[in-house]
Amino acid sequence: MQYLLLENVSRSYGEKVLFKNVNLSISKGEKIALVAKNGSGKSTLLRVIAGEEGAEGENAKIFISKEIHSSFLTQDPQFEKGATVIESVFDSENPIVLAVRDHERALQSGNAGDLESSVNRLDDLKAWDAEARIKEILDKLKIRDFNQVVDEMSGGQKKRLALAKILIDEPDFLILDEPTNHLDLEMIEWLENFLQNPSITLFMVTHDRYFLDNVCNEIVELENGNFFIYRGNYSSYLEKKDARVQNEASNYEKTKNCTAVNWSG
Repeated sequence: MQYLLLENVSRSYGEKVLFKNVNLSISKGEKIALVAKNGSGKSTLLRVIAGEEGAEGENAKIFISKEIHSSFLTQDPQFEKGATVIESVFDSENPIVLAVRDHERALQSGNAGDLESSVNRLDDLKAWDAEARIKEILDKLKIRDFNQVVDEMSGGQKKRLALAKILIDEPDFLILDEPTNHLDLEMIEWLENFLQNPSITLFMVTHDRYFLDNVCNEIVELENGNFFIYRGNYSSYLEKKDARVQNEASNYEKTKNCTAVNWSG
């Protein structure tokens, strides 16, 4: 099943062309990383895909399947002013997520009636496995003070909170901008294992090459405004890119030599 299709998508800032007429297709289960030099437009492309910025070009098309739910992790996530951690991380339309939220609130309040009601709700939804999964996500990302006001959190804590919210909501398609920023080694290793799940489809940007090696099965390189697509992880990409560059250099030399011969003749 195709989740995302880009056709002839372009974007520029002033006279600087970030990418021009690029094409990309992402299907269910694929885990793709976007790599490029800093300032080349990686984050901009993610925002365009997520619908936060418009594409340029008369023939530009961006298609995301209406049958799926997608979520976007930005580099600088924003939350509702004055909201607490529990209000922010469980901000969802998913009834199971909301049932877990109500159960956590009941546990904190100690109200017997609320607790009984929340337990019955989890039973009805058969949501106990989901409750355990959600608690694991929050614990692994060290989100433990549910009553903390998000405005008081550091940038790194907010990024972890936003990541937790997305993982808890279980979207079909994840768009992640630097998901390993502000994570320690233990968190990164846990996130690697989490994202390796075959049911997860993702498109992401990260500078962590080891994370790319362990998670991704395709690399898309943005270079001089164009896409170069490589099957395999980051190590495979480096080998294939080197071969491509050498081949292009060899072809250039052959063309130059032929031109020189023609001129001399």
